[in-house]
Amino acid sequence: MTKEYINERYNQILPDNFNILILEEKYIEAISIADNKVNALYLGNIEIYLLKNILASIEFNDVEKILDPKYKIGQGNSTINININKHLFNHNVGEGILNQLPANLDTESGVEKACHLMRQYIQQEALPFFNYWQDIRDFLPFLESDDINFISDIFYSDALFKKIIIWKLCSHPQYNNFTDKKTEQLTKRLLEIPKDKSFKKNYDRYIKILKTLEKTKPLYEWDEKYLIEKPYIK
Repeated sequence: MTKEYINERYNQILPDNFNILILEEKYIEAISIADNKVNALYLGNIEIYLLKNILASIEFNDVEKILDPKYKIGQGNSTINININKHLFNHNVGEGILNQLPANLDTESGVEKACHLMRQYIQQEALPFFNYWQDIRDFLPFLESDDINFISDIFYSDALFKKIIIWKLCSHPQYNNFTDKKTEQLTKRLLEIPKDKSFKKNYDRYIKILKTLEKTKPLYEWDEKYLIEKPYIK
């Protein structure tokens, strides 16, 4: 099957406003960009013509551009992916659908199988996920936790950084207190392990992000109602 055929069939089953991207001539991704938010769907590997997994993720540009000054919309960063649902909502994402993979993309029947499974996944899983995480304020009920492992389960990577960025952008009243204590803890730890290059690298990045946030204007004024968790509706 040609890239053109796969592109045509995928576009026929995608929701409105989604466009196909091929990242680095390898991974197929469909994205929708609106209101500083990128909804993304991973749709296979064009290099080996195989769909082994379907994954929905969201990039919140206001978070990602602080994490990475070189950030570009739709480059494959993920602020959050759909697999967090198993941690927050006791939901095994797309289990019955994903169990039917892989699907080969080098035959017409394989592409049709991929499209059939993706159509189900989009309707049953991806669209409720995209609809739930409308903006960064939706994270706030979960970020009240002091358990960094729980926060890491939500974000997978850069959990601490994402928490402080979102708190600053949402004018969280505990932002200064939290970052002061965290800076003290990390500085003390750095003095204990001065030769740990990995820790020093993360420490320097943390300080750099704090300095960026000092010059960053919040997006929202604080409101206690942000801490009310809304229901996840499928």
